[in-house]
Amino acid sequence: MGTYTYNLSYYNSSGTALAGATGQVDAGSFPVAAAGTISPVCASAVVVGLKWSAVSGAATYNISRNGSNIVTGTALLTYTDQGVAASTAYTYVLSALNSSGSTVSTQTLHLTTPAATPTGDAAYCPSSVIAGMTWNWSTGFNQQNGSDLWPNTWGADGNIYLFFGDGGGFFGSNNIGRASFGIGELTGSIPAAGTTPQITTSNAINVYGGFNGTHSSTINGKTNSIMAIGSNFYALGGIYQSGEGGPSGGPNHYEMIHSTGNAYSWVSNYSSWIFCSDQTSPTGLCPTSFVNFGAGNAGAIDNYVYLLGATEDNFIGDGTLGLCSCTYLARVLNDNTSLLTKASYQVYTGVNAAGVAQWSNTWSNMQPIFVDHGPRPMHLGKMVYNSALHRFISAAQGGSVNQAAFYDSPNPWGPFTTIAYYNSNLDKTGGWGNLGDGTFAGGHGDSMGINFMNKWTSSNGLTMWATFSSNGTASSNASLTSLQGQDMDSFSVVSVTLTLH
Repeated sequence: MGTYTYNLSYYNSSGTALAGATGQVDAGSFPVAAAGTISPVCASAVVVGLKWSAVSGAATYNISRNGSNIVTGTALLTYTDQGVAASTAYTYVLSALNSSGSTVSTQTLHLTTPAATPTGDAAYCPSSVIAGMTWNWSTGFNQQNGSDLWPNTWGADGNIYLFFGDGGGFFGSNNIGRASFGIGELTGSIPAAGTTPQITTSNAINVYGGFNGTHSSTINGKTNSIMAIGSNFYALGGIYQSGEGGPSGGPNHYEMIHSTGNAYSWVSNYSSWIFCSDQTSPTGLCPTSFVNFGAGNAGAIDNYVYLLGATEDNFIGDGTLGLCSCTYLARVLNDNTSLLTKASYQVYTGVNAAGVAQWSNTWSNMQPIFVDHGPRPMHLGKMVYNSALHRFISAAQGGSVNQAAFYDSPNPWGPFTTIAYYNSNLDKTGGWGNLGDGTFAGGHGDSMGINFMNKWTSSNGLTMWATFSSNGTASSNASLTSLQGQDMDSFSVVSVTLTLH
């Protein structure tokens, strides 16, 4: 243990010291922890984050909690413990082992978790990169058109393509231009900072179904996510087959729907294969959302397409095997043949001792990338890559539209940290955007996805835009004024400002 004093000076881009900046530091000196000292990153009713410094001669580390081993043989210097309870005392023991497996040193940490907060606690420790987020509801936009979902992707042509379901799309209604499976297109630049988007017939059209659609919609079904890869488009969802009914809602299966060379030639892949259905293994993978990057998937971190997913039991089924707010991850090579071949998909199976992600073609080996063990959990539903910040930004939602949490990570598989947590009150008031009013009944007011629009991310990555919708009526106190008391079965978009540490 040592004590050091640091002086901080500021310089401009030319290397010149800024006047008056030298010495602007917090008063006092700070202790430097001895090697191997274990300390808490965070502690809440649902998670304890641990970190420690490297021990000379150590190859791996073990951790026990109240006498039981919870980590064995990791080479990492951090661990997130989600097996804790509120208001409970814990003793953690960190053991450093050399390459022969002999113990080099041990360190002990005692702590007591706090009581649970009334609305719940975030599933992971606070982000060390993004300090917080501010939703700019005063410049949000709503268009009443009887259409929901609105997942989107950035096309290779520079335009934004958005799916809409059971409505008329842009400028339509439940009765005018209604399509089960529709695609809209937004052109033009990102809205100027501090302004409300101008959605007019000059920059918003329907290209597949919908009011004044340039191409007729010839299929019925739904998608939870779309993605442009080059000039081709892909969607995760279900298309009604002959005799299955429809067109409202979606069938109980998930497949890869695709459109070659444009966003208006959609074809069901049902006859070839599906990912999952209410008749497949309840523990099988249902991919539900693509991880979106830049225009036409430009700027992807590697040559794979990544897909978030859930088990069939917890996505399509009734949760009889035990509801789990778990998110899984699959990947497939970024080419048309692989994307349309089920056997090409691999699932995430965890990380090795060095923290490197592991993958398997055997789907039953999959392990979750994200888990929320809280009493009011929210599952991770959508993820995009913020290229300016080099962070993946994810949205999690619960059963109601105003239950939302936001996380960041350096990789699609984590490790995750919390940006912001907005759970509703128990009567469904408050929460994200004050959208709920406590009068929802019969399933109304469900969350239908918060979908970031990567093209509208500012060049510095600090302003992002997202679409959202629901099947209920917004609260009369909703933060988005134009949506107050209005039908959330419509197109809404709002921006968020991120603050860095």
